[in-house]
Amino acid sequence: MLDLLNNKQAFLKEKPKIGFIVTIVMTIILLMLLIYICQREVYDNYQTKGIVSCNEKCTITTVIPSNLNFEQVVVNNKNIHYEIIGKELRVDEKNYLSYYDLTLSTSLSFSNNEIVDLNFYYNKQRIITKIKDKMF
Repeated sequence: MLDLLNNKQAFLKEKPKIGFIVTIVMTIILLMLLIYICQREVYDNYQTKGIVSCNEKCTITTVIPSNLNFEQVVVNNKNIHYEIIGKELRVDEKNYLSYYDLTLSTSLSFSNNEIVDLNFYYNKQRIITKIKDKMF
């Protein structure tokens, strides 16, 4: 006859094997996340507002800092094709700041004197580079 007490003690000494599987799955997920942040490139963005004036063609006028070299423009959460009509450097002598008075032409239709949200995307870098720059 089997000794039930010895079987119980042998069963209690067995270690669960689920911990090893969870460790492997977590390691795989962390490696995939590391590969993703090493390859993915993102932009910094500058948010501002602009005013639309429509005569024959709609133009958007806004003010941006003079050190901003943007690559993409998004108007009201829509990526647009734009053309820079005017870019005039101005100086605020009271606060000692320089800025550009920027006029953009777009093919989208807006109503006259409409206020639009603008996002200027600049400084495209990999995520890991941005994290490294923030840390050091």
